Amino acid sequence: MTLVFVLAVALLVVGSPASAQQPNVPRIDLRVLLLTNGTPEVEAIRAALEWTGVPTTVVDLRDPARPRLEKSLLTGGTAHARFQGVVLPDHDPALDPAELGALETFERDFGIRRVHASVPAAPAIGLTDPFAGGYVGVFDGHDARLTDDALGADFDYARGRVPFLDETPGVGDNWVEMAAPLPGFRPLITAASPTGVGGGVIAGVWERDGREELNLAFSYAVDSMQFLVIAPGIIRWLTRGVHLGLERNYLAVHIDDVLMPNARWVPERDCTAGVDCPDGVGPRPLIRMTPDDVAYAVAWQRRHDFRLDLAFNGAGAAASGGRDPLVEAFLPVKDEFGWINHTWSHLYLGCVRDYSVTPWRCDQLPLLGVTRWVGEGRIEREIGQNLEFASRHDLPVDPTELVTGEHGGLRALPQMESDNPRLASALDDTGVATVASDASDERGQRRVGDAATVPRHPINLDYNAATVGETVDQYNWVLTSRADGGNGECEAERSCVPRADPVRGFEQTIIPAEGGRALGHALANDPRPHYVHQPQLTEDRTLYPLLDFVLGNYRDVIDESSRPLTLPSMTQAREVLTQQAAWARAREGDVVQAWRQGGVVTVRTNEPVEVPLTAPKPARRDGTDGPPFGQSYGGQQSGWVGIDGAREFVVVNGGRE
Repeated sequence: MTLVFVLAVALLVVGSPASAQQPNVPRIDLRVLLLTNGTPEVEAIRAALEWTGVPTTVVDLRDPARPRLEKSLLTGGTAHARFQGVVLPDHDPALDPAELGALETFERDFGIRRVHASVPAAPAIGLTDPFAGGYVGVFDGHDARLTDDALGADFDYARGRVPFLDETPGVGDNWVEMAAPLPGFRPLITAASPTGVGGGVIAGVWERDGREELNLAFSYAVDSMQFLVIAPGIIRWLTRGVHLGLERNYLAVHIDDVLMPNARWVPERDCTAGVDCPDGVGPRPLIRMTPDDVAYAVAWQRRHDFRLDLAFNGAGAAASGGRDPLVEAFLPVKDEFGWINHTWSHLYLGCVRDYSVTPWRCDQLPLLGVTRWVGEGRIEREIGQNLEFASRHDLPVDPTELVTGEHGGLRALPQMESDNPRLASALDDTGVATVASDASDERGQRRVGDAATVPRHPINLDYNAATVGETVDQYNWVLTSRADGGNGECEAERSCVPRADPVRGFEQTIIPAEGGRALGHALANDPRPHYVHQPQLTEDRTLYPLLDFVLGNYRDVIDESSRPLTLPSMTQAREVLTQQAAWARAREGDVVQAWRQGGVVTVRTNEPVEVPLTAPKPARRDGTDGPPFGQSYGGQQSGWVGIDGAREFVVVNGGRE
């Protein structure tokens, strides 16, 4: 069955859908053509299109069997453009003259815009020789600026600062080429030379021969801050603000093990007391939040307009044997936080673990060789008993959300190649719809019975470290190579990080690395939560400077009145991930066709599907007097549209054609 959804989008003036679909008005498909040679810059744009949800046709220029850029590929006739924008790795790609000519003719005939992912400053892209008053070289640790022209148009969600971070001191991470613009070149990003002499334009639009090219004369990768700041504006410019797909900036932070005491790291032995320390290492004080920590958390949240979500274990309070000052401190301010069931006692809900070997292994039934699993009844008691604790204390917890101890019960390689076979039925029986998983082990969402997973990003401030000294020592042991004094387990996955200095390493290495990673997720349309543990809220309170880094840097480059941070609950994160995955399948399966024709966007599907759409402001449904379309975000309006055969109209009064 074919379903049709019609959106009337008048980009210059309000026009009627009927007049907009006259035969002489060209049809432009809502799809981007991206030519790649594998360089980091063009692959970064490819990733941004992917995480936004923009349908993209990728042609690998390294593939000798790739399709040629001919009229038949680019158009479906004189009034049909198959692509709304084109991305090339540079201004001189591996195309023969006939292909370049066909591409330029296509762009000129249909008004299709082009992005050159990374180019040298030169007259061929609209800039003068950078060696004549400009600058060519490393730009680590310096800032560029979006021009007033950029901030007044497609980059109006930004504050203007475009930081080029010095991520690896002593190594040139970023290069730029600054030069003066030639006639017809509209500067979008400018910078001053780090030498104090010279400067110029590093990005802008060159209009020539009836075509528009956005040229970026600097380097970047998919996680570079300079790219993450401008990526939404690149897509908005390329598509003229009308495209399938949408994005938000998400940042949720979970605090695991709240109410429980945690074992402590022993720096001089590189082990955790009572867990994996050798015989002879005596006990160390357990780590547990205090009432003062609760007051500090509330004050910090109010000061930063942010919410922490507490994954709690009621057994930690019950162990006090009477009144628990920590619980009593939480109760008057319980509505200041989010609350998530983390099971009663933090029991590992996978296999029964055998610690007689290192690393542990799943215990086997004698003679039978069958894995011993935590039983279904025990899993249900762990879930239900913690919910009873929440009910007794009137904690505002959603009973359908669950974080298991250590994400236990879900497969954990190499020891557990599959989920605990009792887990799915236990989740179904207790009404769990959302269960946390670890994004470092499995980034994708999946089903566990009737529940869906929400992968969470770990922040590498671990469960056993509450002071800065413990944090740095534990970080260095777990995450660095043997040559740098670590345990070397990172070497197999090539994930080792530079060693942090014992004195200044927390401030100089760990906060920028871990905070920068979390900020990158927030800027890349990723709804997955981040998680740490309650030791990070007590003693040296190491989480707060890291979150100060994330929030401060976000608010320094992004206008929160335009693009506010979205703090999803677990249920909301699950719903977004489900929508994103379904939309990815629809794109890959060619389930959806969409095009813009004279201001009218038509979406046609061969099965019911939710389609994300972004359009310029202001957009209204059902004609000029209808309600607003979608939500306002980042200077545009966007939302998910369930296509079920209905016809709707969205009229936009102020876009730019």
